[in-house]
Amino acid sequence: MMKLRDRIIAGERAAIAKAITLVESSREEDIIQSHELISELIKSPGHAIRVGFSGPPGVGKSTFIESFGSYIVNKNFKLGVLAIDPSSNFTGGSILGDKTRMSEISKNENTFIRSTPSRGSLGGIAVGTREAAIILDAAGYDYIFIETVGVGQSEITAANLVDIFTLIVGPGSGDELQGIKKGITEYADIFIVNKNDGDLASQASKTASDYKSALSFYNKDSDALETQVVLVSSIENKGMDEVLDSYNKIVNVNKANNQFDKRRENQLAYWLEEEVRNKILLKLRSEKETSELLEREVRRIIVGETGFYAASKVIIDRFLSKK
Repeated sequence: MMKLRDRIIAGERAAIAKAITLVESSREEDIIQSHELISELIKSPGHAIRVGFSGPPGVGKSTFIESFGSYIVNKNFKLGVLAIDPSSNFTGGSILGDKTRMSEISKNENTFIRSTPSRGSLGGIAVGTREAAIILDAAGYDYIFIETVGVGQSEITAANLVDIFTLIVGPGSGDELQGIKKGITEYADIFIVNKNDGDLASQASKTASDYKSALSFYNKDSDALETQVVLVSSIENKGMDEVLDSYNKIVNVNKANNQFDKRRENQLAYWLEEEVRNKILLKLRSEKETSELLEREVRRIIVGETGFYAASKVIIDRFLSKK
């Protein structure tokens, strides 16, 4: 693991790929090794800015990431892209098409693209995404893009992984109720209105205006930066300067008012709680006695011998009594 750590810090692509495969593995031996590796890499943090991308299907997330990614690497920045593809709940299969769609940007030596199946993981990200970001950061990448599986309430998990959360929308989605809607929209630091070209240009412009109008009524802390709204065309490469300027502005303002570090501290607390929660659930499922008790309580609920909350208390009390 120490040799692999050194190779990652040196920026070796093969070592990065090997490490990400390790943190995605469910094998007990790999989990132990990945924990050792990540614990070492955290001691050698880089300077990467983590940017999350979400949005409904069809708005052009991958197309925008390729267009903006090309713009980034042409400015001599190193870019890592972690694209999460949805998995089938029945077969576990995944298309993993993002690397294919990002064919041009993947050829650049300053980019590293990894498509990972979600494997049923909630929150729009996959198992090991957080650790993969740590690996790319330690390897010296300047920007790490995380493209989530789609958009929904559960994708707030992805917002707890990045420094800037980007919501990509299409023309016609910007009526004021949509713009101010509770849920994922209130986590966004910036709205990118894509497809500002051709016959859709006027509609895209109206959508951006609708979002700006709706967001003007959204109360934020007095020292917080107002949510940015930027018009872009991925196929015509328009608006990329404005997006980078907005990202730099968000980072600079958040660092100046200490929100950048505070956000990362809150995220650390979030992921620590997640780790503890997952370990407890794994323990519950792996213990035969607890598993059998859970099955018995489910049957008792069904036949009316007990209630839902009473049953959960029985299971929790039994689990805690064994500690």
